[in-house]
Amino acid sequence: MEPSIDFFNNKRVLITGGGGYLGSKLAEKIVNSDSTIFLLDKKFNSAAKTLSENHSNIQISIVDLTQKKQVEEICSEAEPDYIFHFAALLNRVRDFSVYNKLYEVNVNGTLNLLEAAKDIAYKGFYFASSGEVYGTKNQPPFSEEQIPVPVSPYSLTKLMGEQIIQTFSDISSKPFTILRIFNFYGPGMPKDFFISQLIEALKSDQKFNMTGGEQIRDLIYLEDLLAAIVFICKSGKSNNDIINICSGKGIILKEIAQEIAEQMNKTNLLNIGVLPYRKNEVWNMCGSNSKLTNLGFTVKNQNLISKIQEYL
Repeated sequence: MEPSIDFFNNKRVLITGGGGYLGSKLAEKIVNSDSTIFLLDKKFNSAAKTLSENHSNIQISIVDLTQKKQVEEICSEAEPDYIFHFAALLNRVRDFSVYNKLYEVNVNGTLNLLEAAKDIAYKGFYFASSGEVYGTKNQPPFSEEQIPVPVSPYSLTKLMGEQIIQTFSDISSKPFTILRIFNFYGPGMPKDFFISQLIEALKSDQKFNMTGGEQIRDLIYLEDLLAAIVFICKSGKSNNDIINICSGKGIILKEIAQEIAEQMNKTNLLNIGVLPYRKNEVWNMCGSNSKLTNLGFTVKNQNLISKIQEYL
């Protein structure tokens, strides 16, 4: 069922990463409620800026989570009822030369946010983690009961962020929910995602170089992802818990690429197998969404290609 955004009436909502794709889309989804929404980020995309210009209940603030004083000031001003912590440095390379930067944002930045809000009686703290934390040692479909084994510095810092939130919240008697979000897709996605990279290249009549594409990925449509986040928040049933947000179905990347290229009549532009696979590749990143469905939420948009056709 689709949750009503009226739940956010008279609520104060803080979204870190509010200048990015997911954060701005969540704000867009709930903006027509009678809520006050604070978007925090180091820079803001056009969607976030447009929301701020057209809606008086949206406030954007340039905040660097690694700067504790900045975070304290905005939290004191916002006094949020609900916090959606989506800000993160995203880099999935396997090279630990990127670790320090990832740690500073994804771990220390998370701690700064928790400490800045510790005296605020917020009702929910929702952290965007990643399905990548399950790694290669667990058997798919991945479930919340499995012990994560990160495969990259990025997924390691995501898991560390989870653990800091859990420990800090337990000590401080604060609510939290860990959202392990799997791959998602939707219109207007940034160009550093596989599907958007593919579509952009084909639309520009450029060759699209990729690996052999044997990886299996669980892709959830943006509309379902946002609805699930709002549903989880509204239900209040997942406080102090971890929950996967995924479709529960896997699809082979090569098949996605071939199907989209066929729809666009540009199969000749696909260069499959010219790029090497990453070290420590997660070959099957398919999740179980049974915990989500047991809460009463149903993923609606299961036909990936039909949804992609809407914005080709």
